[in-house]
Amino acid sequence: MKLGKLSVGIATAILLSTSLVGTVDAATYVQKSNAISQYSGASLRILNNSKVQFVKANGNYGWSRNPSGSETIKSVHGTKWTLKTKYLLPSTHMALGKSSRDLTNPQAAAFGGKYLFVLYAPHQFHGKGFVVRYNRSTLDHMSLAKAQDSLLKKTAGMKVGPMFDVGHGQSLAYNKKQHSIWMWRDRADMKPTAWSTIQRISMSSLKPNRAIKFHMNNRGAMVPAGHDLTFDNSGNAYWWGISGGHVKIYKGKLGSRSIHVRLAKQLLRKQTGTHQQSMGYNPHNGRLYLVSDDSIQTLPARKLNGRGSLRPSDIKYTRFNSHREFESMIFDSTGHAMLLSNRNPELLRSTTRY
Repeated sequence: MKLGKLSVGIATAILLSTSLVGTVDAATYVQKSNAISQYSGASLRILNNSKVQFVKANGNYGWSRNPSGSETIKSVHGTKWTLKTKYLLPSTHMALGKSSRDLTNPQAAAFGGKYLFVLYAPHQFHGKGFVVRYNRSTLDHMSLAKAQDSLLKKTAGMKVGPMFDVGHGQSLAYNKKQHSIWMWRDRADMKPTAWSTIQRISMSSLKPNRAIKFHMNNRGAMVPAGHDLTFDNSGNAYWWGISGGHVKIYKGKLGSRSIHVRLAKQLLRKQTGTHQQSMGYNPHNGRLYLVSDDSIQTLPARKLNGRGSLRPSDIKYTRFNSHREFESMIFDSTGHAMLLSNRNPELLRSTTRY
């Protein structure tokens, strides 16, 4: 992204630590001040989440055993889960007849009001993608086969958005407090960058309409941005990553033109798996879900506040043996988990609410 010259008209914004820059995709606010609260290594503690098992991802992911019908995925260790197909999503390589609208690689999903939003990042475009908006009522009244075969042409209740910069694309998340959808604009290869950009996606046009570009530096060390994202009911943003083999969880507060971030003072000793695929927040129980392929650990979000008050008993863990790629996890209003998986694209719903 190229930054334009600052004009005199935004001098006030500079004094407030942000400046407005026009881009092709969206108005971008550049935050000049350091976005992260400073911390020392001595202030951080490591929690022994001994229940968690590391699941190594197989590069050759498995396919659904019933690609045109209902699939069931059951846990094999830890807290019991059963997930069953709720929606089969369109699986065409050419939605609306456009080769650029390949629907075979969904990366993230979000609920927003009556809609399901799914972010697609076709492999051939490396860092660009698009959002499809599905009316949930439309999907609820469609047979699985009809839903799967839809969008070969224009389909009522479904809207295909324009292409834009999505990076890796696995961070689409709904902010209930702001009634808006956000995601990172990271690198497609997920390598760290000195500057981070989080962008808001219009729920009507399905393209970015605002972005905040900022940097995080702790005592001279660059802190990379996230690649997954979720929000709690109060509008707090969360994401997780790996540093020194341990799990770090970040909590951010989004303003209209800026963001403030802090690192949770408790790190988790064990990570769930090879890839940090997703992070979900369940408004029914106030817990965060850290998702890797076939592996999920969960913890209460409120216990990350301050110095952190997590205990090993707060951590719950579940392992599966599906060999599927776990792309994204979101929750409906009743507390049921919704897992986005690939090959073939589908959203599976837990049979139990949590």
